[in-house]
Amino acid sequence: MGYKRNSSFSIIIIFVCLAIVGLALIPQLSVKFTPSRQTPQVNIKFSMPGNSPRIIEMEVTSKLEAMLNRIKGIEKISSTSGNGWGRISVRLNKHANIDAARFEISTTIRQTWPSLPKGVSYPTIAVSRSDSNASLPFLTYTINAPANAIDIQQFAKSNIGPKLSQIEGVHKVEVYGAQPMEWLLEYDYEQLNQLNITVQDIESAIQNYLRKEFLGVAAIHSDSSNKQWLRVALSSEENVSERFDISKIQVKNINGKLILLNQLVGVSYIESKAHSYYRINGLNSIYLSITAEDYANQLKLNRKIKQEIDALRTSFPIGYELYVNYDATEYINTELNKIYYRTGLTLLILLLFVALIYRSIKSLLLIFISLFVNIAVAVIFYYLLRLEIQLYSLAGITISLTLIIDNTIVMSDQLIRQKNRRAYMAILAATITTISALGIIFFLEEKLRLNLLDFACVVIVNLAVSLAIALFLVPALIDRLGIQKKSRRKTKLSVRAGFLRFFRSKRKYVYLNKFYAIFCRFTWRWRFIVVAALILSFGLPVFLLPDKVEKDDDWGKLYNQTLGSDYYKEKLKPYIDIIFGGSLRLFVQKAYERSYFVDRSETTLLVTATLPNGSTIERMNQLIQQMEQYISQYKEVKRFQTQTDNARQASINIQFTKDAEFSNFPFQLKSKLISRSLQLGGELECCRLRRGLFKRCPRIRRLISGSNVWL
Repeated sequence: MGYKRNSSFSIIIIFVCLAIVGLALIPQLSVKFTPSRQTPQVNIKFSMPGNSPRIIEMEVTSKLEAMLNRIKGIEKISSTSGNGWGRISVRLNKHANIDAARFEISTTIRQTWPSLPKGVSYPTIAVSRSDSNASLPFLTYTINAPANAIDIQQFAKSNIGPKLSQIEGVHKVEVYGAQPMEWLLEYDYEQLNQLNITVQDIESAIQNYLRKEFLGVAAIHSDSSNKQWLRVALSSEENVSERFDISKIQVKNINGKLILLNQLVGVSYIESKAHSYYRINGLNSIYLSITAEDYANQLKLNRKIKQEIDALRTSFPIGYELYVNYDATEYINTELNKIYYRTGLTLLILLLFVALIYRSIKSLLLIFISLFVNIAVAVIFYYLLRLEIQLYSLAGITISLTLIIDNTIVMSDQLIRQKNRRAYMAILAATITTISALGIIFFLEEKLRLNLLDFACVVIVNLAVSLAIALFLVPALIDRLGIQKKSRRKTKLSVRAGFLRFFRSKRKYVYLNKFYAIFCRFTWRWRFIVVAALILSFGLPVFLLPDKVEKDDDWGKLYNQTLGSDYYKEKLKPYIDIIFGGSLRLFVQKAYERSYFVDRSETTLLVTATLPNGSTIERMNQLIQQMEQYISQYKEVKRFQTQTDNARQASINIQFTKDAEFSNFPFQLKSKLISRSLQLGGELECCRLRRGLFKRCPRIRRLISGSNVWL
């Protein structure tokens, strides 16, 4: 067959070595459930307390947007203005340099800052390269210990957080749940007046004593007496609170006399006032959350983190324990295992068909080895191109299996029967045609392109590798396995023999030729009707014609008098669109606009709450606690996470058990939570159902008791 045995042996050894390299690189691939790529985006946030959304939009947001529109490389700018805050999202195009764009945006904000009204905080700039799902913690631990909450939190920040942050692939480690401690200094205002000492003098003395550890002082007046308080906030470093000894702090009055601080104030060490709350399943605990890098293999990273925590447990003080509260890789493992099972089942069915057709162990072994080596070698290119192994890329691998097997079968059949490789040019042309068809993905909208990029690259890589397999490995395997063309054997007259003889007879060609001749005569005789029927079945875009043309020329006037007239639009247009629109009209009008399946995350129910201006965080926390108590009574709820950001905004993210996840319970709970929010006075926003598969709930805005309710 043109191949020497030594040459075929060398080729097989080369491909085996490449396959081993590919297998060794499998653990280094980035394994995720959904794509992490996204168009670069810059988020700008600012606050302006005590102002309505309209004022913030007019005075701040619109001015910043006008200046940002001048920057090159910006694809889209969107903004949101709320009560006392604003947010601007700047999406960059694929050719923009994100670092240069961030610098230019920062410079533009710095130039615009003097023209903004007083009371606006300096805008903060954050670059987002991943979607919202990827930026969420994928692993959360609960920390329990027989100690104060602040001591547990400090221990976790000092001993656990730094160790986990050093693991490659960890983006961020956060510890929260405890309110920071602060010193409460009680003083007599009349006494300070007699000594010619001001509150600013006390603040300066504390600041000079503690220097960088000092964070600030706030004065709180008492309503019932002349007693007043100072709240002293310190940094979270160790031993800072222990070094705060008021007997060593000297305060200087106007006359220059030094007075010790303990002679002026009484001191107590208390927990600071809560500015936010975070709870899981309604329980106040200390939580350790870990966020992964965009391109990290979350499954591999999860194992590394758990190994590190197991090693750290040996050095924990007595009574300190860590419990896994949430592990996103469990859901990822479950879903990926389903995909692996379906891929394996597809491969098994393909090999089964091959076995039934060839009925030869050697032929089946040839196809199996070629397919295995093809995927193993392709892994090398997955690694070099930094492709992610996720939902879409696995679908690409599954689809490409049939194409790879086709190339192998065609090439092997040509070598066995004709003893040449002339079929390779046909295989090459067919493969290039398939690759060219996938090229349309690179011209899609940016968001869709980034999601399908790995899918296209995986299929292209697999097909490109299959060309080398068909050209080199398949001939070498045929030579080594000794596969030869089978000689015809005489068989007895049987059902099988009669079946084969029927198809080998020439009578069937006569029938086919007669049918084809009748079809050709009919279509040629009525060719105009056939062509018109084909065109109308596809459809003409007459339904996309505009209702009116703004031009004042002769053509514009003629159009408005005919196709733009009221008679045509009311009487003729509905029927003409149906007759001439065809399937194109049905697709454009009935298909969901811009429909595209992206989200395959867990089914979650998001409850967001807002309160009007003047509300307190205590009131918000009370309302959220009532909602938590209501949610906790349902066994179908696996976990719910509460985040109270401030006095006006809070959210509850609800996740369900496996049995209830794709049932009607999420929708039932949604309706019940809406009723519950109305019972609480209409002060809560409720709810948005974010389903992992194909269902999404629309959002309708309405006003209830002065607050927004999203349904």
